[in-house]
Amino acid sequence: MQRTPFPSPLAGMAAGTVISFCALSAFVPQTFSSKIKLNLTLFSLLLGGAAGLIIPAAKRRNNAMVLAAQPGWSGWRNFVVSRREKESEEITSFYLQPVDPGPLPSYRPGQFLTIELVIPGELKPVVRTYSLSDFPDPKQAIDHYRLSIKREPAPRGKDVPAGLASNFLHDHVQVGNNLRVRVPAGNFVLDTEANTPIVLISNGVGITPMIAMAKAAGQRQVWFVHGCRNGEFHAFRSEVNLLAAQHPNINVHYAYSKPSMADQGYYHSEGRLDGALLQRLVNVPADYFICGSPPFMESLIAELSEFGINEASIHFESFNKALPTVKAVEANSDAAFPGAMVEFSDSSKTSTWNGKDPELSLLSLAEAEGLMPPCACRAGVCGTCATKLLAGKVNYINEPSAALEPGEVLICIARPASEQVKLKL
Repeated sequence: MQRTPFPSPLAGMAAGTVISFCALSAFVPQTFSSKIKLNLTLFSLLLGGAAGLIIPAAKRRNNAMVLAAQPGWSGWRNFVVSRREKESEEITSFYLQPVDPGPLPSYRPGQFLTIELVIPGELKPVVRTYSLSDFPDPKQAIDHYRLSIKREPAPRGKDVPAGLASNFLHDHVQVGNNLRVRVPAGNFVLDTEANTPIVLISNGVGITPMIAMAKAAGQRQVWFVHGCRNGEFHAFRSEVNLLAAQHPNINVHYAYSKPSMADQGYYHSEGRLDGALLQRLVNVPADYFICGSPPFMESLIAELSEFGINEASIHFESFNKALPTVKAVEANSDAAFPGAMVEFSDSSKTSTWNGKDPELSLLSLAEAEGLMPPCACRAGVCGTCATKLLAGKVNYINEPSAALEPGEVLICIARPASEQVKLKL
């Protein structure tokens, strides 16, 4: 991998997704509100995950934020891989262009794409969501999207397979292959109208949405702080260095936990990226955006809280299946029923939902009946499982963040809240 020296002393004072996209709820300090706990999700598959799953779930300040890019397209759209680029020992970028001649919509910095993969041996298409790792020049038309995906090996010492989707992409998806893609979406985004200083904090592949945010930051003061093992695992170093060299308001700091001799002159500090480092780098009130591995995020969120950073200023992205919460977030009722009859209208099947299991979602119930509804995140984030509710009421295990059409529910986190529920499945 090509190594580029730091752009200047301006890169020496800086303070970062994935935050792919976190089993954090049980570890959040008691000083954190239930709102933050609701939005921490189980991160078992880091940005491409041990099963290839990358689904962002973000804590945000503006709940009214529109989640999908506008204008866009409805449903799936065919794209072709126009380019592949190796970014590090683990991360490869895929450049996607639409097959049809229609225009591409812009997107908010930090959003993601949902893609569909037809993998041999799988009973149905595999749906995954990956952060967009670039941000377009607003003066130029968009002709492609970029996804930068980490290959996920099987975790050591655990009976968990290697990442299904990430390994398929790395091993089999080449230039010229087609993928079906949904419109950009997601709520872990930078408010481009604000001018508050921002601190972008990431480790590993969590760097992907932070690049988009840094490029969209305008003239506001930015600290871009990234941690990784060493130069071999540092993606986009040259790109971020060039960005900082062109924009004096962007301060860069790289922390290498195990630098090699070849890394001399290419990183700023040795050791773990932690709250103490951020305290030394950032000396003004700022909004903090955090994305990375579970221990990384857990410790940083706790440390920032201990340092007196207001929770409204802490934004984070985590990935994978959400943990259930004690208090359900209401959709149409106050509480889940202890039992309900659920009808799947298109399949002419009915099933009994047992309310004694608080984690049993309508998606799980459908799958138990042999149905295969489209789904990806199982956390109420991507919107892939949105289904028409024809009758009855539901509530949610945890707070949903995907955008919905009227009459739709997210069955991956929905439970019955009436004695009878009818879904268009």
